[in-house]
Amino acid sequence: MNSEIMNLLKKNKIPHALFFLGPEGCGNLMTALNFAKKILCKKNNNSCLLKFKKIQHPDLHFLFPFPKGGIYNNYLIKWRLFLTKQPYGDLSDWIKLIKSYYKQCFIHKEQINNLIKIINYKSYESEYKIIILWMPEQLTLYSSNKLLKILEFPPKNTILILVGVNDNLILPTLKSRVNIIRFNKYSFNYIKIYLEKKFYIDRYQSKYIASKSEGNLNKALKILNNIQEKYLEINFVPWIRNLFLLKKNFFILNKIIDFSNQIHFWRKEKQKKFLIFLLEIFIKAFIYNYNNLLIKEIPITYNKFNWYNFCIYINTKNIEKISMEINKAIYDIENNAIVKIVFLDLSLKINKLI
Repeated sequence: MNSEIMNLLKKNKIPHALFFLGPEGCGNLMTALNFAKKILCKKNNNSCLLKFKKIQHPDLHFLFPFPKGGIYNNYLIKWRLFLTKQPYGDLSDWIKLIKSYYKQCFIHKEQINNLIKIINYKSYESEYKIIILWMPEQLTLYSSNKLLKILEFPPKNTILILVGVNDNLILPTLKSRVNIIRFNKYSFNYIKIYLEKKFYIDRYQSKYIASKSEGNLNKALKILNNIQEKYLEINFVPWIRNLFLLKKNFFILNKIIDFSNQIHFWRKEKQKKFLIFLLEIFIKAFIYNYNNLLIKEIPITYNKFNWYNFCIYINTKNIEKISMEINKAIYDIENNAIVKIVFLDLSLKINKLI
């Protein structure tokens, strides 16, 4: 957490309005959430922490942009998903999630009117009420002026945290009413270590991603996600092709054994992720085989993989057993079974089933 913010918490002198300002992917939104948690869950009460984990604390409120005419509570469900899945995401990620490509998203007067109601209520569990306003750049002029009036007469025991990336798009009078805390881009080393610890990737991959991310953790996570998705495909295609070839050429078994030995040295999380990927692909193939309209995009395109021919072999006779065998392999790996034996056994069973 930013040292300036830590000092505010230590001194217990928290301004009524803060502006966490920083470039995309700098973690200012995550910091705002953690800052709110430190204030509202002072004694690390388990019940309070659980509510924060679900992003459902009664004294924590959010304002965020969405299309005019939208219903706040409907978007709040998606907002909680966004904070869980993409806490370092930017406005374009949010627009993509709510599928608002052709409608402009702003913080409209209805949200500010609702904010006025909130600040007039008593807090439920804590001494304070905290409002996190994400992307103040998207405030309409009316909303900005109305928010300014609130800040001119700050409500007692209410903390407003603005979280944004460009203070040039905010009214100067509004900016003058908040305490600005500036965030910098993440360092190369921070992103490198974060990726290694969080996702168990090797240092060569973490160095590559950190160098490409330009200090933007959101960008780093997207690069990692693209690499991992391709990596899953790259391993799946030769493996499934070898299973089909094994029916005609017994010596292909050596390649399957080699691949099982290779997987044995992966980190456990990576092993499980690959097995979950297998399960998803077989289920998608089964669905596509019976109603191709339900699968809009072909999941596997690597190395001219013939998705249509593959789907023919996945049907009601084998999908249940394939799913059961993959789930059993995941269970065995979680319980520290010998991975190369587990995966070789799984490969041979799927070979018989298809």
